[in-house]
Amino acid sequence: MASPPPCDCGCANVFSSREAENDLKRYRDKGPESSTRALIDALVAEGVEGGSLLDIGAGIGAIQLELLAAGLAHAESVDATQAYVEVARAEAERRGFGDRVTGRVGDFVALSNDVAPADIVTLDKVVCCYPDMPALLGRAADRARRSVGLVYPRETWWNRLASRLFAAWGWVTRDATRWHIHPVADIDALLRRAGFERHDVRRELIWQIAIYRRRNATSETAPA
Repeated sequence: MASPPPCDCGCANVFSSREAENDLKRYRDKGPESSTRALIDALVAEGVEGGSLLDIGAGIGAIQLELLAAGLAHAESVDATQAYVEVARAEAERRGFGDRVTGRVGDFVALSNDVAPADIVTLDKVVCCYPDMPALLGRAADRARRSVGLVYPRETWWNRLASRLFAAWGWVTRDATRWHIHPVADIDALLRRAGFERHDVRRELIWQIAIYRRRNATSETAPA
C-alpha cells in the first residue's frame, strides 16, 4: 500500500477507519503535532472565547478539540473522508463537546455555499493536498470573519523533491493523490486581495505556519 503524503487532510479514498483511529490514538497519547500546536497556540493567544471555527480538512478534529477546550463556542469541520468525520465527532462527544460541533463529509469547495461563515477558518496541511489552491483559499477566505490559519509546505528543494517522489509513487500505484507546493507569493496575494494581512507564526523544516487576519475586522468575536 502506498504511504500517504505528509499531510492529514483526509483525502477521500486514501485514509481508512484504521488510519483515523491510529491518528486519534497518537493525538491522545502525544497531543497535536508541533505545527498544529503552534497554530492552535497562536489562535488561542489572539482570543477564541465565544467564537466559532470552520476547520477545513479537519482530520480527527485536533484543532476544534483544543479550541473548544479554550472557550470556543462552536466548531464546524469539513473533511473528504467519512472515517475522519466520524472519529472527530465521537471524540468531541467523549470530551463533552457534542452539542458544540458539527461535521460534513465532502469537498469544501463543492460544499462551500452551504457552509456558514465562522470567526476563524483553519486549513492545517490541506492546501498541499488540493490542486486548485485559488478555489480552496478563495472560498475559505469568504467564510472567515476574522482570520484564516494555515499550515502549508515551505518552498524548499527538499519539499519539491518529496512532491515529485510522491507523484511518481502515485503514478505507479494509480493513486491520484498529490502533494502540491503552491507558491507562497500566490497564497499571500490571494488572501491580501480578500482583505487579509499575513502574520507569521513559525517555520519548521517542512511546514510554514501563518495566520492571516482580516483588515478592519471588529475586535469583538461574532456570535456562533
